[in-house]
Amino acid sequence: LFQVSTVPEFGRIVIYTTSLRVVRTTFERCELVRKIFQNHRVKFEEKNIALNSDYGKELDERCRSVCVVPSLPVVFIDGHYLGGAEKILLMNESGELQDLLTKIERVQLPQECPSCGGFGFLPCSACHGSKMSVFRNCFTDSFKALKCTACNENGLQRCRSCAG
Repeated sequence: LFQVSTVPEFGRIVIYTTSLRVVRTTFERCELVRKIFQNHRVKFEEKNIALNSDYGKELDERCRSVCVVPSLPVVFIDGHYLGGAEKILLMNESGELQDLLTKIERVQLPQECPSCGGFGFLPCSACHGSKMSVFRNCFTDSFKALKCTACNENGLQRCRSCAG
């Protein structure tokens, strides 16, 4: 079920991105914003809408509440809409972003999760990404395929190591 996050985002950065390379400029803008925040060595949460459709619904709802048409990437700091790639780039070049990031938790060395490689998702442990689970009928010894309930529409589950 889709649910908008009600957790206060004080001192947090949330970036909505995509890892799909279908539209090259969108992918490159997402990469640029991610690298800017990595270079500032601040902790941020990346919500990749290509890996989980709930993030896309959440982004639409959040952008609708601030009357903004979403264009990836979209950055929220302290729960407030900051902008997209162009705004982040301008703020970074002017030094304004550095001032804004003083209250954000720092990361010493950027490390990738050894389990998921930094994506935050892994293939489902129940269906192994097939999105189907097999049910055995004890009375007839036949098998029936059912939709897996342990994963999302892409056959992925949140990484337990890094996504808490």
